Parts: sequence; structure tokens; C-alpha cells
Amino acid sequence: MTTVLAYLDPGTGSVILQLLGGGLAAAAVMAKLYWGRILRFLHIRREDDPATDAPSKPESP
Repeated sequence: MTTVLAYLDPGTGSVILQLLGGGLAAAAVMAKLYWGRILRFLHIRREDDPATDAPSKPESP
């Protein structure tokens, strides 16, 4: 059996928490940017839903 001596200082724990927090923040931003696509993928919103369309200009004669 091999003995392994390891030491994790408080700075290492801080870096791990920052990685987790940054990953969660990045996932939240990506979800916000692609929210419409996510809803369409999960079939919660239809593709022809008028609420998602940008307001169109009135047609001129």
C-alpha cells in the first residue's frame, strides 16, 4: 500500500468555489441568451408563437 501525503490550503478551496460559482454564472447567462430556443426544444412554446416575434413594420401600399 502506498502512502500519499497531500495538503490543500485554504486558497485551493477558494479557487474551487470560484470555479463552481463561475460555472453556475456562465450557465445562467447561456440559459438566458438561449431561453427561447430552450422553450422551443422542450415544446413549451411553438415556433410560430407571435409573442416571440419582433414587431413588424406595417406594410405600405
